[in-house]
Amino acid sequence: MNFNITTLLQQVDKFGNNYVSQAYQNLASALTGGGQVGVAGLMLTLYVIFWAISIWQGTSTGSGKEMVWRLFRAFVIYALATSWGDFQTYAYSFANDTPSAIGNSLLTSVSANVTGTSAGLNSVNSVQTALQNIWDSLANSTSAFIKSLGVLNFGGYVLAAIILVVGALLIGYAIFLIILSKIFLWLLLALAPVFIILMLFGYTTRFFAGWITAIVQYMCVQILVYAFCAFFISITQTYFDAVNRSNGAATTTLTEAAPLILICLVGVLLLSQITNVAASLAGGIGIGTPSFGRFYGGAFAAMGQAGQRRLMGRLGWSTRQERLAGRERARVSLAQRRYEDSAEYARLSRKLTDPA
Repeated sequence: MNFNITTLLQQVDKFGNNYVSQAYQNLASALTGGGQVGVAGLMLTLYVIFWAISIWQGTSTGSGKEMVWRLFRAFVIYALATSWGDFQTYAYSFANDTPSAIGNSLLTSVSANVTGTSAGLNSVNSVQTALQNIWDSLANSTSAFIKSLGVLNFGGYVLAAIILVVGALLIGYAIFLIILSKIFLWLLLALAPVFIILMLFGYTTRFFAGWITAIVQYMCVQILVYAFCAFFISITQTYFDAVNRSNGAATTTLTEAAPLILICLVGVLLLSQITNVAASLAGGIGIGTPSFGRFYGGAFAAMGQAGQRRLMGRLGWSTRQERLAGRERARVSLAQRRYEDSAEYARLSRKLTDPA
């Protein structure tokens, strides 16, 4: 198959690097007024004016060293918000390269504890290649499975489609998280001039803190996805090796293919927890990635109560409202029978039938 995961991610990286550079410089130029007095210059001037007024009024405290530090801090903020060279050296390179560096270290630890084809997963590119190999194995197993059962066997096509779908969910979800974290990290870095200049004032510093939290969160998503993929591929590689051997001889059966369905489903469910873990580490809010339960719940709610009852009736199931009503009827019936067996019911019954 012509689809290549590594090539796709390389194209994304190439576009992202160029985008951050151009967007940052355009925003910085807009903040500085293109060589004239701009928003950034006015904010720096206001900062110095407010500080001077507080010193004149006697409300500003601090030694000479603290005053020098405040001036130095203000000009560093201004430089990082307006100079791409300084920002690239001290901030962009760290945010963009740290996930790969940490990911490579984690991958080396995972790879050192396994053997076989998964022993070479010691870099981000190796994990991308391993994902490509898994996709190729699943795609090849579908055709081998159909050949093994016979081209006229309709069940073979159904099972092959199931294998391909669950495999696409696993690989697609992993690629989605990688591209999601990269793109939003670049978008946040491109907005750096706006948020960095907000550090000048105490009230607007909270926006800078939120911006930093979001950057750290997307960095954690990248690191966790690469580390999880390496770990998961390492512990499941033996199943894919068995399938590859069967695919080579076109003798793939349900015995070799069934574990792949379970492995892919477990992988998707585990991947869905990565964004929550990243949010916990960064102190942010969980990223709203697609969820099977949320999709099912939304689609089911859109049907309305009438549609739900029709669907449940055809499937032989019942809706939640029907189950609750059935339980209530059962409780009323049980209470009625208990009352009929009580002495009070017998006394009232005799009184009604025998008034004397």
